Amino acid sequence: MKKVTFQYSRISSLLFTILPLGIILMSVPNLIKFIKTHDTTNWLLILSFDFFFLLLLGYMIFKQLVPALQGKIALEINQDGIISYVRNFDISWEDVQRIELKTGKSSSSLYITFKYETDHGRNLRISLGFVDGNESQIYDTVITYFEKSKLS
Repeated sequence: MKKVTFQYSRISSLLFTILPLGIILMSVPNLIKFIKTHDTTNWLLILSFDFFFLLLLGYMIFKQLVPALQGKIALEINQDGIISYVRNFDISWEDVQRIELKTGKSSSSLYITFKYETDHGRNLRISLGFVDGNESQIYDTVITYFEKSKLS
């Protein structure tokens, strides 16, 4: 069987990058007001939160937006297992006991139960929020490959 790949979702990556930027931009008027009124405690507090969101923004740009805009692969499914480039791990079908799809409010996740304790624990969640594609089709592809691996 040949490998199946899914790219990073450009829309999700862009939205999750805009969120910290929006929070920073919303705090700017208050930051300016507190600096003008010499309210050191409040402007330092806002600046601290802005710094945190700036770090988050940088992380989201580096880890999500740039790979999405470059068309990089987020998830690979092959005859040996699953490779998640979003979270940097690969899973061998030999180690997998069960796979489930659970739907959340904003995205679905693959829940993988291992046959035994692994470096990832006994269970692992792979969010499909940053993966471009229909979540049900991704799950069907994963199950197809998983079932075929059990026959080999």
